[in-house]
Amino acid sequence: MRLLELYLSNFRNYESLHLVPDAGLNLITGENAQGKTNLLEAIYLLATGRALRAGRDEELIRWGAEDATVHAHIHREQSLDVQVEIILSRSQPRVMKVDGQTYRAATALGQFNVVIFSAMDLEVVRGQPADRRRYLDVEISMLSPAYARALVGYRRALEQRNRLLKSIRESGGAITPSTIELLEAWDEQLVRYGSNVIVARERFICALRPLARTAHAELSEGREELDIRYAPAIEEVSGEREQIAERFRQQLRKMREEELRRGTTLVGPQRDDLLLFVDGKEARTYASQGQQRTVTLSLKRAEFELTLQERQEPPIVLLDDVMSDLDDRRRAQLLQMTLRGAQAFITATSAESFPQEILSNARMYRVENGRLEVVQ
Repeated sequence: MRLLELYLSNFRNYESLHLVPDAGLNLITGENAQGKTNLLEAIYLLATGRALRAGRDEELIRWGAEDATVHAHIHREQSLDVQVEIILSRSQPRVMKVDGQTYRAATALGQFNVVIFSAMDLEVVRGQPADRRRYLDVEISMLSPAYARALVGYRRALEQRNRLLKSIRESGGAITPSTIELLEAWDEQLVRYGSNVIVARERFICALRPLARTAHAELSEGREELDIRYAPAIEEVSGEREQIAERFRQQLRKMREEELRRGTTLVGPQRDDLLLFVDGKEARTYASQGQQRTVTLSLKRAEFELTLQERQEPPIVLLDDVMSDLDDRRRAQLLQMTLRGAQAFITATSAESFPQEILSNARMYRVENGRLEVVQ
């Protein structure tokens, strides 16, 4: 996969940009708050439908503008090239287009894949369960648009069910036959979409685990062992989708009284977690900062390998100002992805931390106040 062209209009601090990047390594330097990360965020937004830094769509629009456009032309070796576009507005819902046709967000995802490594990725290891669920949702959605659609359906059903539970609690807990019928209808929607989410998460983690273990063994020179485990909120989830759906249904019935009392849904994948262990100890609590960085890097290497297996071509690699925080060995491991045929975009305040063999093969850019110039 390769980004052939990128167009920005009023995105973050870019008034306009037309970028035709190198097919290999693109190194973008500049002082902080000049637009380096914004450029990577535009690519990430097109691939995942999500902002790199959480926030509302309005925050992605340049100050003083009413709307913004992010447009890319993507080359895909295993399928036809594709044009992907997102139009953001202060007054209207976002619009996503693929080859000029408008699609729902979940349908438009998965057109191309990226692997990003930034300082915020450490939150996958040391942060809250919500950070790890977001990680799972982003990565699986890029590989499976069906997962993205199931996730949208689940969130919609969860929102409606929680609204119903809250209204019952606020009315003093009065239950009528029609209320029970409506609650059971939302139960079935949760089960239908939620079981698909659970199956996809379990399969993804099973596929990622051996790749991450291998990467971590290389990074730690065999001194440490990484393990990844899925921690679903629903007990004893295993087997086929129908079995998982029935287990989900049973636990909803079991928790109904407590949910009515609290006015919220207590069962389902919105409470899942991803557990990461180094030598049998949970990395979030017991790993040092250096070990946490190694775990994060191992996950990124594993994502790269998994995408390569699934898509039969490497993803686009985005490295956001992380090289100076890594030692020489970890830096070399990270750059190794860019030497395996992947197009890469790397940001840094300067080029000093990069070996000459990398610099000699890179197209160099300098960004200042939302303006990008080619250096070499």
